Amino acid sequence: MSRLLTLIPILGLLLLLNGCLYDNPPSGPSTSIDTWLVGQWETRDSAGHHFKTIVAPGDSDHYRVTFFHDAKLPENFDAWISRVDGFSILTVKSLNEGPSHGKFSLLHYELLAPGTPPPGGVGPTRIRLSELQLDESCRSLDSFRLRAAIRRTLKEGTLLPPHNVVSDLKEEKRLNDIYAADTAYVTAFPSSGKLKTKTTTDKSNPAAGEKIPGSIIWIKTGGVTIKGETF
Repeated sequence: MSRLLTLIPILGLLLLLNGCLYDNPPSGPSTSIDTWLVGQWETRDSAGHHFKTIVAPGDSDHYRVTFFHDAKLPENFDAWISRVDGFSILTVKSLNEGPSHGKFSLLHYELLAPGTPPPGGVGPTRIRLSELQLDESCRSLDSFRLRAAIRRTLKEGTLLPPHNVVSDLKEEKRLNDIYAADTAYVTAFPSSGKLKTKTTTDKSNPAAGEKIPGSIIWIKTGGVTIKGETF
């Protein structure tokens, strides 16, 4: 099974990005699921809001995704991997009531280098998820014409948002620092008994106010146990 290493922390991601929604997917599942993608993923935005996604197997080629945003009710999604000329796309279908129900989001995934490990730990796995940069006119296309539009923008080199490497590194460091601080707190709490004080956004850190259009970084924080098996 090929490792489409970058995928899935994704899905509720619709709420973190501007969320371009499509009436149709580029295709149905083109490969079976990779259980490496199953697990718990977290991120925070520049204002300190916490987001969490749990990805579990739905069946042999579908993922079941649950997205949490602070104290709000969870959002639910169906997801699978589509391919257009070998280019893999995480296709996410909203199962939530409202105007997004039955709509699709199309995402690119990229595995990042392991993060800085916390004291005594291992650096967290991270991925960057990006929306496909398609014209608004593509939102209502049928699957055949949508694939044609994806092929065209792939050839033009405009399908994905540009990356600012410096901003990427700053944002990754910020998320790693938060992850390390949380890990250290959980480790020390049994002996210290001290409650964690609320942190504020570091206004001196340029990454706190910067955002790559249509792109966000997630950190893997745990696995998922299904029928006694942990992924």
